[in-house]
Amino acid sequence: MATNKGFAAQEIDQTIRKNLVRLRKPGVLTVRPGFEIAGGQLTGKQAVVATVHTKKAPGDLARSDLLPTKLGKFPVDVREASAHQRLRVVDPAAAALSEIHARPEEREPVWPLEREMPSGKLLDDPASETQTAFAQSRTTQPAIHQAISAHAAKQQLPYSPPPGAPALGRRQLNATITVAVSPDAGYATLSKFLAATQQSLVIGMYDFTSGSLLADMLSALSGQGTLQMVLDDPAPNETRDQLDSVTVQNLRDGLGARAKIAWALNDKDPFVTAYMFPYAYHIKVIVQDDQRFWLSSGNLNNSNEPNPARPRPVTEDRDWHVVIEDKDLTQTFAYYLNYDYGQAILHQAAGATVLQRVIADARAKRAANANPPSVTPAPAVKKPVAAKTFRNTALAVTPLLTPDVLPGDLPQYLTNIMNLIENAQTSIYIQLQYIESSKGDGSLYERLLQALANKIAEGKDVKLIESARWGLPWAEKMKTIGVDLTANIGLQPDVHNKGFVIDSQIAVVSSQNFSPSGVQTNRDAGVILEHAGIAKYFESIFLSDWQKIKPAMAGAAGGRGKKGAGPKAPAKRGPTRKAKAKRGRAAR
Repeated sequence: MATNKGFAAQEIDQTIRKNLVRLRKPGVLTVRPGFEIAGGQLTGKQAVVATVHTKKAPGDLARSDLLPTKLGKFPVDVREASAHQRLRVVDPAAAALSEIHARPEEREPVWPLEREMPSGKLLDDPASETQTAFAQSRTTQPAIHQAISAHAAKQQLPYSPPPGAPALGRRQLNATITVAVSPDAGYATLSKFLAATQQSLVIGMYDFTSGSLLADMLSALSGQGTLQMVLDDPAPNETRDQLDSVTVQNLRDGLGARAKIAWALNDKDPFVTAYMFPYAYHIKVIVQDDQRFWLSSGNLNNSNEPNPARPRPVTEDRDWHVVIEDKDLTQTFAYYLNYDYGQAILHQAAGATVLQRVIADARAKRAANANPPSVTPAPAVKKPVAAKTFRNTALAVTPLLTPDVLPGDLPQYLTNIMNLIENAQTSIYIQLQYIESSKGDGSLYERLLQALANKIAEGKDVKLIESARWGLPWAEKMKTIGVDLTANIGLQPDVHNKGFVIDSQIAVVSSQNFSPSGVQTNRDAGVILEHAGIAKYFESIFLSDWQKIKPAMAGAAGGRGKKGAGPKAPAKRGPTRKAKAKRGRAAR
């Protein structure tokens, strides 16, 4: 494994092995080499990372239960375990199944030198307690292993573009375009869009669990309107009104034969017998009346599309949306959505009830091991930004679709995004839920991150915003391997966006996450919009968000370009050294 220069993984692991007795404290689940995080930021210090079941203040622990604050030259950084890490201790089979069926953002980085406690063996060692218990569960939990095997054995259907599909190249339009963001005006814009339906909706969607949008859709199609939808079945959203399966049943009950719904060809989905899209059918596109379409980074759920008329959910995400009224471009997206439906309907599973129940049970066990959910609603947006419509506007638009390719087998999304990055003259602003670390392997995904690193090295104004919840673990991983962008990353609560602004002239609205599967193999969709007015609409919101970020790296300004840009981290970033030392000794 190639690692970043200077990361002393083996030295830290040797220190861990020499001090296992001092690390065997009640509640300690794992120990590993990593980087210290304090006050929600990376400090840059290499550390022994100890994961504990429940983090407590030192005063609440017996002196004998306290972890050391330092081992040799390395600080000991105490982290509270995730739901997956907790479940892995008590039920490794359920943990493995729930991880297979987790949302992409919920999957955690793999740490090759992570050791279980109290045994001190590597987690992936066949002789470890974790692997021994997993092997034994083949006898005691056969249904879970059947579900794991069903996932592994599912037939893969090779993806190729639909026959006769329109080209995915850049095109000149004269179109009416509406842009909006959540939580400010996303729901209002989408609700208005749905209400204008005259004949039909054709949908490709990852998640549909909003009761408000379900009611809006049924109302919009209450006459003779028809619905065609391909839907994934991700792990339940924490702000859901109902499960995706209930949404589907309600639509079928309300629309009868006018609803044609297929579960997506996803490798994890128990509703289908084959897969075409590994990991996720992650698209968010609605085609209306074959005349216009809504495209978004956000799903049809309460966190991505919060309804301001209802009680506020606990999270309201930043997402970008666009409605484009152009028949030819609309029919391009419809062509691909129709193809996805035609393929999916051929492979719908009959009698997948047992697998569905086993997967649901594993997900429930994972949820039961999570920290208690927040009960505090998201704060109201102080000055919501209204949607904006550009009527009969001339601009160039490039549709983006994965996993499609250009002539010569060049990945369509990656080729276009790399061109945007490499040709940027002054600024690159990107807001993503997370940026998965690369592997030091020279892959296409690593080259994408390297293109950003090259622009930073050139002194361009590069600002990267990620979700504080999902981005920070991958930022730590970036310090250990692959391309390190952490000095230019700012962290913001509740980000689900996948949007770009380049040189204040070009905007990208899309559903592609920055991960190998997100940029290459998932079904995802986006648009490149070459229009200064649209770009500046999104840019002003991005820069407003940037003023509130916390740099991922303590002491970083979040950007090193000439316009560099970001707010400096506060002078006092979290606890004092003395307070940190006390906190670091909390062992469970």
